[in-house]
Amino acid sequence: MDNAIKYVEDDEKTIEKAFDYISNDEKTDGQKYATYLNCDAFQPQKSMSTTKKMFDDTKPIVAYHGYQSFKIGEVTADVAHEIGVRLAQELYADRFEVIVATHLDKKHVHNHILLNSTSFVDGKRFCNTKKDYRKMQETSDKLCLEYGLFVIKNPQYKSKKVNYHVLNSYMKDIKKDMDILVEQSSFVDVFWDNMKKKGYALERIGEEYAIYHPYYSEPIFLKTLGEQYHYENIEDRLIDKRILPQETEHTKSYYQCKEYYKKYKKKQLTGPAGIRVAYLISLNVLPTRKQKLSKEARQALRKLDMFVKEIELLYHNKIEDINQLDDYQQVKQNELDKLIKERKYCYYRRMKATSEEEKDEWSAKAKQFTPAIKKLRMEVKACDNIRNRSFKDDVERIAWKKIKQREQSR
Repeated sequence: MDNAIKYVEDDEKTIEKAFDYISNDEKTDGQKYATYLNCDAFQPQKSMSTTKKMFDDTKPIVAYHGYQSFKIGEVTADVAHEIGVRLAQELYADRFEVIVATHLDKKHVHNHILLNSTSFVDGKRFCNTKKDYRKMQETSDKLCLEYGLFVIKNPQYKSKKVNYHVLNSYMKDIKKDMDILVEQSSFVDVFWDNMKKKGYALERIGEEYAIYHPYYSEPIFLKTLGEQYHYENIEDRLIDKRILPQETEHTKSYYQCKEYYKKYKKKQLTGPAGIRVAYLISLNVLPTRKQKLSKEARQALRKLDMFVKEIELLYHNKIEDINQLDDYQQVKQNELDKLIKERKYCYYRRMKATSEEEKDEWSAKAKQFTPAIKKLRMEVKACDNIRNRSFKDDVERIAWKKIKQREQSR
């Protein structure tokens, strides 16, 4: 079993993503494997913030995010979660607010523990010293032995030099394979599929991306590999390559864009939806893209799925201006809030259930809301994207000029 614990800095997005990540419905089987100790199960972030305000704690490290992983196939989700909760109870629950979430999305079941850095008892802070780490390791090993699980015998706490060289060799493997696959792939999803085939696994931890080497169980953050291996820079390296027309022109998104191009030509597509089509025309992405494109055009090509979703949302809902977009988004936000409230009620009833059968029944009811919630969240986000994305004022003039030139050249 492996353990680690890292701090979470006082950044609103970082904190929010840490909460969202560890309690993710898909990773925790609809929050079946999420336990909240000393804090509100529905608003844990608010509970922790209230504790900090109570003791006037404004220091930058607001929480600690730890994990506990097990060998592949040696433990069920129920047992892993039970061990994680007992670990948190023995070490932290007498003084701190803690969330324990068991993730099932990897081959190895693993626990995430989020710990408020401020004690709700006296406002004193958790320091995460070497002594704390050693105590966590010892307590974890004791619990695992109690359940008949594997533990590392005589762990060498001071063998950092050896670990560094082992880690360095794995990092070199990752960079070598990433460089090779950048050359062999055209799109980012193809690239990561190829990495997966080689045995690697990508995971988002907080706001950072980490990768797992097939022979190393610890996450290696992409930012530690060098700038050109950052997640967004891998995407840039891929779009900077020459993309062959046949790899993109027969995709579903490209076909849908060409259908909207026909509507735009007939002046059946106006307002924000028409401007998006005009933008793709102005970049030579539509109607038949050229083999050599500007960087801006290649970026637009990579985001065709997003453009199609935005155009469809605007066209099918007859949204002609920002006011109509605002009204539509508010309706969808209200629907989303209502479903989330109903799902939270199911979680609450499951938490109060006295039998496993009743718990499973409420879990199943909660899961039924997830697809609709996911769809509504995507629509609300699409509305934000539409509102925040701006285009040049003369984009439609350029588009119509290109359409006329194309018709005259026939």
